[in-house]
Amino acid sequence: MSYPPARHRTLVLTGSLRTGSVTSQIAQAALARSRPGHEVVLAAGLGLLPLFNEDLETEPALPAVAALRAQVASADSLLALSPVYNAGISAALKNALDWLSRPRDASPLIGKRATGLVVGYSSHGAEDHLEAVLKAVGAHTVVASTTVLNLRTLDVHRAAHDPLVEAAVGQALDALHAPDPVVGRR
Repeated sequence: MSYPPARHRTLVLTGSLRTGSVTSQIAQAALARSRPGHEVVLAAGLGLLPLFNEDLETEPALPAVAALRAQVASADSLLALSPVYNAGISAALKNALDWLSRPRDASPLIGKRATGLVVGYSSHGAEDHLEAVLKAVGAHTVVASTTVLNLRTLDVHRAAHDPLVEAAVGQALDALHAPDPVVGRR
């Protein structure tokens, strides 16, 4: 007897707000990998979020914050993509993760499977920064074999179709969709 594959939804958060950026192209490569049983969707509205400010933490939440929280809550896993800015992740991605981390005990990120890719000429450890932030906000980070995409080795005009990007995105999505091991969590 065969059963249909279990549905899994991965939400892609991109730390670049520029439409044609390499990071946005990589997000498109991830979306192109949607398949039966594993839907990949792009988070909307990151550019609408105000800078995180506890004075703006209201109940009900600001509409842009509530919308992003709902998107994360409806996903099974998270793929975070960020350009490397000054040896760290982008402010847009960090801001989104800051908003998503609240309220601390009811964050939609708590226990959410997550991994990330950073893109730059040199990572300067931004991949470690991204993993540290994901862990700090309560996500369950999973290991993907590639976490850094070097702009020197990519076709920046066709990044969504670059074999290195396709391989890295495939590895990340496979890691997010794989059965959760009983031991060996990072």
